[in-house]
Formats: sequence, C-alpha cells, structure tokens
Amino acid sequence: MGTLRGDNGGGERPQEGGGLPDLPPEWGTIIIPDDAGALDAEGAPIRRQFRRATIRRRWRRRFHLRPEPMGRATDESPGLAVPLLIMSIAVIATLVSLFAVAWPGNHPKTTPHVGSASPPAPISLAGVSLQGADGAQVALKDLAPAVILLVEGCSCEKLIGSTADAVADSKGEAKVLVVATRPPTLPSGLNEKVTVRALADPNNAVRATVPALTGEHTSSAVLVGRSGVMVRVVKSVTTPDAFRDDLSKLQ
Repeated sequence: MGTLRGDNGGGERPQEGGGLPDLPPEWGTIIIPDDAGALDAEGAPIRRQFRRATIRRRWRRRFHLRPEPMGRATDESPGLAVPLLIMSIAVIATLVSLFAVAWPGNHPKTTPHVGSASPPAPISLAGVSLQGADGAQVALKDLAPAVILLVEGCSCEKLIGSTADAVADSKGEAKVLVVATRPPTLPSGLNEKVTVRALADPNNAVRATVPALTGEHTSSAVLVGRSGVMVRVVKSVTTPDAFRDDLSKLQ
C-alpha cells in the first residue's frame, strides 16, 4: 500500500496538527460528531436565514429594485427597512387624515346660536276648505276664528259640549267646528250662545296642513285665529281645559 506523504515511508505519526494551520482561538473548541444529523438544530437558523434572503431577493426582483448590498439585514441587524416602513405608514395616515378634513362637505356643522334662531313660520289654514252637510265647500278662512275639533272615530259628545261652554265663557266670537271625514252627528243640548257646525274633511286637509297632526288619528283640537293662522294645537284632547287659556287669543 502507499504511504502518507511526509512519513518517509516509515509509518511515523504526523506532527501535531497534521501539518495544517491552527484554527482561530475565538472559534472555541470544535467537535465534529459522528452523526451529521446532530447538527440539524444548529443548521435550522442558517436555513431560515437563507430562505428569508431568497424571499427578499424574489420580491426585490418583482418590484425592480436593486439587489441587496453586501452585509444587508440579518435577524440581528434588520437595517433601515423596518424604520422606513413605519415612517411611511405614519406619513400616509397623516396625509389621509388631512385630506379627509379638507374635503368639501366634511366640515362639521356649527350649532346655531340660540339667540339668533328665527321663530318658526306660522301655520295658516286659510286655504283649507271643508264640506257642509249638503256637500257645499266652505272656506275655513270664512269660519275663523274657530276651535276645530277633529273627532274621526269618536262621538266625543262630552268634549263637544264642554268646548262650546268654554267658548261661551270666553265671551269671544269663535265658532266650534266639529270635523271628521264625514259630517259627524252633534249632541243635543249644546250652548246656544256659540255656533257649532258639523263639517266634513274627506281628504284630511287639516291634519295634512298641521305637521304635528301628521299620522295622528286621535281626537285633536286646532285653534285658528281670525286670519286663519293656527294659534294652538292639542293632540289627544279630552277636555277644553288643555286650551281654555288660549281661547282669548281667538279674536
């Protein structure tokens, strides 16, 4: 058999270190196991680093970026990528917020000063017409001032009688108009000092003109002045006590 180079054919042991230069002392003691599988745990971080580097290179190629410089980020030294990403997100969020605030129509509506608010416009029923028992049209402005009792679905005999008495006590000229979709039946024994008329409002024109009565189907009272302008409206009325103090305004 052949002999190892340098043994002069005599089979002497090679000199210490096998003639190779010594390893750097900072590497420490190096142990080479008999089974290479024992190095799997130490090789896993290196494989992950290689995979991440491969993914970064792939994405840089897709975005047509320059290749990473040597000594680029590792898990221990991520470089400037993460800080730049955070700063970019913050700048974009700030710009979006400023754009949303400056967009026309997104300005918050200021609350109007209470003292400068204009009073609501008066509601006029002068253009409303009702029907008499004979079907003839009667303009509401010709019947004002009046207390209109909307009694659809209710006989309301007590309410009609007590309202007539309250109007008589006010010593005014107001009439009492009892209104339903068809001319209602008036109770007997009403106060003779007050004009009480039963009229029809087939189209519910009174309820449609008064916003507070839209969708209401209960007995209600609408007080109308001489010019046909509404003075007071009372929903779900049962006695004239709810509007007795306003009868003096119907002049």
